[in-house]
Amino acid sequence: MTTTKPINLLLVDDSRIARLSLSRQLKSLGLELNLLEADSADAAESLLQSQAADIALIDFNMPGRDGLELAEALNARFPQLRMALVTANIQDALAQRARGMGMAFLPKPTTAEQLAAFVCQEA
Repeated sequence: MTTTKPINLLLVDDSRIARLSLSRQLKSLGLELNLLEADSADAAESLLQSQAADIALIDFNMPGRDGLELAEALNARFPQLRMALVTANIQDALAQRARGMGMAFLPKPTTAEQLAAFVCQEA
């Protein structure tokens, strides 16, 4: 008998409503998830000092450091962490920068199907 451990998924967005929307979509997928939430890059890094994440969904526009700056810091500390930039800022240049850093790019508003495709892909 095999048991699968829950996926630790970090949501980083300064908007509580955006985090709530992503959380609802993720829960609708029927996956075993442990959702961690942060409202800033600093809060995300602080949270990851005590909890591990397998996947991070990161907003781009946040006060302080933006999502790509956070992703760069997280990639240095946690190279196995799969990350997606989830943003309403859908400029091609931003998408290319994210992909150049090894991130997925998910435009807001997201769909459950987009989230499932990213979360369920093989590492």
